[in-house]
Amino acid sequence: MGLEELKGLLSIVNEYDDLEYLFSVIIRNAAPTIKKHKTSSLINFSNSNRNLNNIWEKYKNEVKEKLDIDYFELKKDTTNTFVLFYNKEKMEVSIKDNKSMLFLKRFGYTENMNIKQCLILLGKRFQKMCPHEIGIFLGYPLEDVVSFVDCPNEKCKMVGYWKVYHDIEKAEIIFNKYNEIKATIIRLMIKGMKPTELLKQAQ
Repeated sequence: MGLEELKGLLSIVNEYDDLEYLFSVIIRNAAPTIKKHKTSSLINFSNSNRNLNNIWEKYKNEVKEKLDIDYFELKKDTTNTFVLFYNKEKMEVSIKDNKSMLFLKRFGYTENMNIKQCLILLGKRFQKMCPHEIGIFLGYPLEDVVSFVDCPNEKCKMVGYWKVYHDIEKAEIIFNKYNEIKATIIRLMIKGMKPTELLKQAQ
């Protein structure tokens, strides 16, 4: 997105009421997840940005009603809330895959745990630091997550939505798709479509 487009977008979203502004943040950051192309998206609602933490707390039940995806609050304090928006079916595939679960067992997860239980454990581990296994929950390739955790000194081949250590070609296709989805959303917002209207089209 060019500088002029960015200026245009900011001038528009800053005029939104609190609810539309909240949805604009969600749809801009989680569009690939909302469109079912991505397993999940992590968003930090911070009071440093238009009191978003307070706005989220006020309207989160309304968000739940309008979104065709689930969410889970991983970490919350007086100024920030880290929320994982996720597709339940894709999340199930990501964490229940045999190889992924073998990796997750290193951090206390078990195959008997359901998605909610896994997210609760992830949230507990998130309190001290962003746990490395979150890459599995975000739908990143297992081999890239493992390399990131086990080989911290290894230089990655590319950085995008995650650090790529292995299949660059596949990662580029995925990154381009995510960027295309986000760019389309932003262009429509600049043309005047409200985030709540875009959500109806996206789902």
